[in-house]
Amino acid sequence: MPGSINENQAFATQGDHQHYQEYVTTTTTTANNNEHLGQEEYLNNEFEEYSEKPTAPVKKPFYKNKKYWIICSIISVILIIVVVLLILFVAFPKIAQSTLNHSKIEVKGAQISFDPPTDSGLQLAPDSDANSTFYMHMVTDLKNTGPFSADIVFEDNIQVIYNETVLGTITLPDTHIGGGKGSIDTVTPFVITDLAAFTAFSRYMLANEKFTWTLNGRAKITALTRTASVNLVKDIELEGMNGFPEVKINSFQLPGDAVNGGILIELGTVLTSPSPIGVQLGTIEMNIGYDGVDLGAVHANNVTLQKGDNNILLSGIMKSQANDPAAQAKISTLFSNYIAGKVSNTTATGVSAAPNGKDNIGWLSEGLKSVTLNVALASEAPLKIMNAVSMGYLDLNFNKDAPYSPTVKAPLVTAGFSMPFGFALNITEVTQNITLGLNKSTGFESFAAMNVPYTPSVSDQKNGILTFAIDHGVLAGIEGKESAYDEYTYSLTSSGNYTFMIAGNATTKVNTTIGPLVLSGINFELPTSLNGLQFLNSTATVINSLDVTGGETDSLLMNINVTMENPSDFSIATGDVTFAMLSEGVNLGSVLLSNLILNRGSNTVMTVARFDPKSSSIGQNLLSTFVMGQDNIVQIGGTKETTEIVSLSQALSEVSIDTTLPGLKTALIQGSSLSVLPTTLLDGVVGVKVSIANPFSAGLSISKVVSAITYNGMPLGNIDQDIASNPIIVPGKGTAQSPELSMTMNTDPAAVAVLLRSLAVTANLDTRPIDALFTMGGLDIEGVENIAPDADLFSNFNISSFVMDAMKVLKVDLTLASDLLIGQYLNTLTFSQASVQISTDNTVTSLIPIVGQPIVQHIVDGSVLAFESIIMSSPTDSGFKVQMKGNIANTGPMAATISFPTPLTVAWNGKVLGQVTMAPIEAKPNVGATFDVPGEFTINNTDDMSEFAAYMINNEEFIWDIYTTDVSVNALGFTFTKISMEKFVTLAGAKGFKDAVKITGFDLPSNDAAGGITLVAQTIIANPSQIGFNFEGAGFETYYKGIDLGPLAVNGAAIFPAHGNANLTMKGRLIYQESKEGNAAITEVFDNFLSANSSILTVKGVSASGPNGAVQWLSEAFKTIKIENVILPGPPAPPKLITAVTMKDMQMDFTKNPFAPPASSQNVEAQLKNPFGFPLGVKSLSMTVDANSDGHNVANLAIPEVPATTTPDGVVHTAFNDVPFKVYSGAEAAFTQFVAGLTLLPAVPFGLKGIVNSVAQTAVGDLSLKNINFDVQTSLAGFQSFGGTTKILSLKVVGGYEKYIDVELVIAMTNPSAITIKAGDLAFDVIMDASGSSVGTVVLQDTIIKPGVNELPAKMKMASTDLLSLSKMLTAYLTGQSTPLTVKGSMATSKIIPLQPGLSKLALKTVMTGIPPSLVVENQMKLVGLSPNIWVKFHNPLDTPYTVSAISAEVYFYENDGTYTKLGSLAGPVSPPVTVPAKGNAVNENPLILNPSSLVNAIKFLTLSSDKKKVDLFQNVTVVVGEGFHGGMYYEQKGVPVVDRDSSSAAAALGLISQYAPSSSVPQITSTAVPTATTTEAASVTSTEAVSTETTTQESSSTTQESSSTAQESSSTTSTEEVISSEPTVHTVVPEVKPTEETIEVSPVI
Repeated sequence: MPGSINENQAFATQGDHQHYQEYVTTTTTTANNNEHLGQEEYLNNEFEEYSEKPTAPVKKPFYKNKKYWIICSIISVILIIVVVLLILFVAFPKIAQSTLNHSKIEVKGAQISFDPPTDSGLQLAPDSDANSTFYMHMVTDLKNTGPFSADIVFEDNIQVIYNETVLGTITLPDTHIGGGKGSIDTVTPFVITDLAAFTAFSRYMLANEKFTWTLNGRAKITALTRTASVNLVKDIELEGMNGFPEVKINSFQLPGDAVNGGILIELGTVLTSPSPIGVQLGTIEMNIGYDGVDLGAVHANNVTLQKGDNNILLSGIMKSQANDPAAQAKISTLFSNYIAGKVSNTTATGVSAAPNGKDNIGWLSEGLKSVTLNVALASEAPLKIMNAVSMGYLDLNFNKDAPYSPTVKAPLVTAGFSMPFGFALNITEVTQNITLGLNKSTGFESFAAMNVPYTPSVSDQKNGILTFAIDHGVLAGIEGKESAYDEYTYSLTSSGNYTFMIAGNATTKVNTTIGPLVLSGINFELPTSLNGLQFLNSTATVINSLDVTGGETDSLLMNINVTMENPSDFSIATGDVTFAMLSEGVNLGSVLLSNLILNRGSNTVMTVARFDPKSSSIGQNLLSTFVMGQDNIVQIGGTKETTEIVSLSQALSEVSIDTTLPGLKTALIQGSSLSVLPTTLLDGVVGVKVSIANPFSAGLSISKVVSAITYNGMPLGNIDQDIASNPIIVPGKGTAQSPELSMTMNTDPAAVAVLLRSLAVTANLDTRPIDALFTMGGLDIEGVENIAPDADLFSNFNISSFVMDAMKVLKVDLTLASDLLIGQYLNTLTFSQASVQISTDNTVTSLIPIVGQPIVQHIVDGSVLAFESIIMSSPTDSGFKVQMKGNIANTGPMAATISFPTPLTVAWNGKVLGQVTMAPIEAKPNVGATFDVPGEFTINNTDDMSEFAAYMINNEEFIWDIYTTDVSVNALGFTFTKISMEKFVTLAGAKGFKDAVKITGFDLPSNDAAGGITLVAQTIIANPSQIGFNFEGAGFETYYKGIDLGPLAVNGAAIFPAHGNANLTMKGRLIYQESKEGNAAITEVFDNFLSANSSILTVKGVSASGPNGAVQWLSEAFKTIKIENVILPGPPAPPKLITAVTMKDMQMDFTKNPFAPPASSQNVEAQLKNPFGFPLGVKSLSMTVDANSDGHNVANLAIPEVPATTTPDGVVHTAFNDVPFKVYSGAEAAFTQFVAGLTLLPAVPFGLKGIVNSVAQTAVGDLSLKNINFDVQTSLAGFQSFGGTTKILSLKVVGGYEKYIDVELVIAMTNPSAITIKAGDLAFDVIMDASGSSVGTVVLQDTIIKPGVNELPAKMKMASTDLLSLSKMLTAYLTGQSTPLTVKGSMATSKIIPLQPGLSKLALKTVMTGIPPSLVVENQMKLVGLSPNIWVKFHNPLDTPYTVSAISAEVYFYENDGTYTKLGSLAGPVSPPVTVPAKGNAVNENPLILNPSSLVNAIKFLTLSSDKKKVDLFQNVTVVVGEGFHGGMYYEQKGVPVVDRDSSSAAAALGLISQYAPSSSVPQITSTAVPTATTTEAASVTSTEAVSTETTTQESSSTTQESSSTAQESSSTTSTEEVISSEPTVHTVVPEVKPTEETIEVSPVI
């Protein structure tokens, strides 16, 4: 029924897909409730069912009623006709709609291009934009189109909808359907209507498998002669690109380095598209990556995407990764995989697409950006990089524990290589896994492998050569391939040149333009060769030397030095190698080459031979002839036991070498010696030693000696001694004496004397001294002279030298038979030699004491001992050291050294104190000796020693008893021992050190770690005793008036010289005083010092220390010391504690009392000069301070007690608040000058003098230190005239009154000082720098100026008697110009007297910056006839209204060709005046009349397009600012829009002009002068001048008039009449428009 189908009802959405169905809504209205009922029925066949109720049947069956059948027939005919008519006229539209709804559209192909195909007949629109329009060639099938044939005409543009958003429109051609199907093949423009939505769709299409488009539009279907208009709402499901899941690379090229860095890259790519939609991509750009690394950008040209495979060549530059190690590692993997034929998964991400090759299509590029291609990159097979290899020289090191894994060193391996890439690379390091093999007929037979770690390399890419070294490689044999390995080693040993195979893989580190890379997977299999050993028979082997190094039970051990020649390319280390030693074919032993290393070329090696001469007569003969120096031929040969290295066994067993053994030429026996033993005087046995030379490295051992010794045929003694327990050992390669052998000789004194004197005579020695000694000893010997002892006789005589010189002439004959042992090899050797020199030593002097001992004892008994001083040092509980200084007299006629082998015993008061050692003493003949010798005193009993020490310290003198039985005297070159001695000695004591201590100075440098303050005192202590003290420490305790001040000890060694003064540094501490009395005492000591007075102390002994600490016996003695009246001196004058006082900041309030302003400072610093070094912290203080200048007191500060702190460097910090800075009467002028200096200068010096009372916080307690005077010079940093500048931060014009304009400001003043002042109200004059005139005053209320930048609110009354300056300033402000100003002070700036002189001299420069010109929003123009009426829309940027009462303006504009032309003048009163509200707009009520400069210019302006109708205004304006400030100003504003107030009037005017001034007669007028921009300075121009050429110009000029002239009299204008004529050109000069003094209109009041 009509209206029953809601064709415009929205589609229903279900699930993820949209299903569109029509439904029927039946509306029923009832009388009762007007309820609306909606019933929805799905139309499955799109027909409405019609039915009528039959008339009520008669009782008679209807089929028996004839009338019924007639009626039925008629009704049937009628119904058929009605139904047919209903179908044709009513149901057909619904049938057509239903057919279209149930049909399907399948897209077989869609090709997107941006130019219409050449065969499409379409033309590219001139304004076509590829971002909004493209062309799509669609090939579709229509299915399920119903049983009827029909023609379809698609009307209008068809909307393409995606995701409920219209993407754009297409056109579909007319088509025909029949038999339930049809098709469409067309090229249609696709006009994008929603670019953002289409961009999102393009991303979805490229990334997803399917998408659905909905076509929405209208169509007409014609069938059965009927035409119905239907709705086209059809879903089309299309296949998307699905992210291009199938992409492969069929070529990968890196042809070279890019010019600007990076590597050129070419990728032959096959991209398979599953979608029927093709796209013209043109030039595409993509970013390629691998494993998260951006490799660079590539591009391809002329790309058109089709369904199926698309071959695309991508080229670009692989960018540098020089600074990204992680990226380098991944790129290395990429290259290595390619070389090895492995797959690398790379990505390519879209960047942009430009179908025409240059212009990117936004939506297409965005879609491409969503595409990330996953591409597998791999070569078809592993690449062959290496083509040759030469090992160069090798070093092979075999080991028996790993016989098939020798280490390898090759210093110069050379490999040939070729890279598949064209970019430059430098191989810096290489690592390899190498396999060695034999080239068998069956192929490569591997036998060993070697891993070569990274090693530096040098590459030559051009020539394809790589060199590197193998260092400490291991050539590891492959299990099961030992026989092949043996063949390899045998061939190297026996051959001249040997070829084998080498295979493996390499990894290289390379430097490229994109950074360092690691390339792996480089496989190779190549032949190489080496020169072999030739069994070491290429040249003769020579034995250079032989050395016996030892012996075993069955053989001698020999080292044989051999030179061999290695002709091979390699050195070889074989470990231990043993060959057989042969002579005349008989095996005499073996030859061991230990740890054999055969270097290339000549090798000198040491071998070890085992030689058994006793095994055969040939061997014994060889030994004998060798000792006699004869050469012998020997051989060495290999056996199966030659080496333990299995891999070398076969090769070395076949070695055989001949050589020559040289003989020995050196004699064995070198000499003998004789010595007298300590027991010789008892048993007559002397010692004999034999000197034997050993030419071998092995030692010789002689175990038995049988010998006879004679001198010139006269027997001296016999030796028959088995010395097996102590054999004669002769070291190798040297000469050695035997151990001492016992020889029996005659030791009778007379016999010895005869022997010695006989030898002396034989040696031509002077015998008189020895004869004198024999006489003193009472000996009667034949031939001795009787000579008296005399000092001169003995002065140069040394009896020991005499005896030894005599023995030098002794020579003997020696016969020796010995059992010789070398190592464990024993043999018998008989040897004899004549005239063997016998040497003796000083032991022969042992015969001298027989006659000398009684003489020496007599001399010692008569000597006298005395001490000058004894210094005690290094005391311990068991003893101490002494330094003894004295003399001994009466020591005899000969020089002597008196020594004391055992300590002397020291006794006092009948008690043995201990024993003391004494150094030897040198005595002069008949004079004696002085001595200064050290000793060690060992205490016998500490109690006795403590008693003695206390006595010694506190008494005047004491006596020591010194004795011993063991004195030695060395005289005439011999020492006499066991002499007795006893002496008594008197020494002076210390007398208790009474009045012996003086403190010359002291210091308190720091707090003490043990608490309190460290005390260091310089002292002089006098010691009256002969006993001096040199202790490691001495401790005392100091007292003041009975109060213990603390310990004091010698700092370092406590040295008290005997009979002298000790200058000692004493160090201790002042202890913390907890008691009131103690605090008072220590405070008094400090007060004494600070007042330059001394303190009297008492010092008591506490302890004495040695090297091990305190010594008890000595400390007990020290405790008896009590030294009174020790003066602790004060300084010559009271110290100056406070050296500087600085107020880092200051706050002063001048509003309270100008000459007693409350002052505060939060950072007062006083430099405390502590006369000592300990931390002296001021806890609190009070002070009275006078501030002075030029020696006169100016003001006083009485600061009460305030807290204080002290820094480690002695700076006291405190603060005070609101203390009156009281100016002394009569000093007001000086104070005012001081304040002026603070205002104007960088700093103001002044003096501070006063008294401080403080509580000092110290480590000994809090000390109340009173009346500390100070007198210092200091300074305060001043304001420095605030830098001479101020800055206007904001400016508001807030009012206008009869005499001034009211301005609110925020200004910035910079205070460089740390002073804060409260100055109250301040008023400054404002001077305009350009004119020097005052333009107003600035007032700052309740001013507080703080350090730093102060942002201060201010009020300015803008007024002046110089109206021109005032006008210029206002003009500059409204036209965006800057006006330099000076803010000047005066004596009236402040009412506070001390501030006036400083502030009056301030002159602060500033700049008032204007606002952009914006007074005119637009000019509204209406042409009344040919007269332009102007309404001006004013804008007010101020914060107060202004009223415009008159305007005089010159108007200019730009013609279409850019010519700057005058439009005309606009002058006259504004009636009524227009008031513009603050921050608002207003339009004048009645129009102003624009006087055009010429009709031609007016026509040119009127014919401009609306957007070009803009004018520049140069005008003088009469205004009233605010409530009553009358004034005038010059104003410029450019680019003011001119809008038509009535567009029809403009058209009418142009029509009127065209009637009276045809275009053919309009002259061409060109402006030859334009106005120039007028600056503020230009506003001072008082007249204008105009000049015209080639035209008639009426000039009117006026000179400068006084300000009292009327506006009409003072105005200066220039008008130009332009005459329209047939002349081709008229040139006009337009005068420059500038304001003049006469154009400014002001109120009579001003």
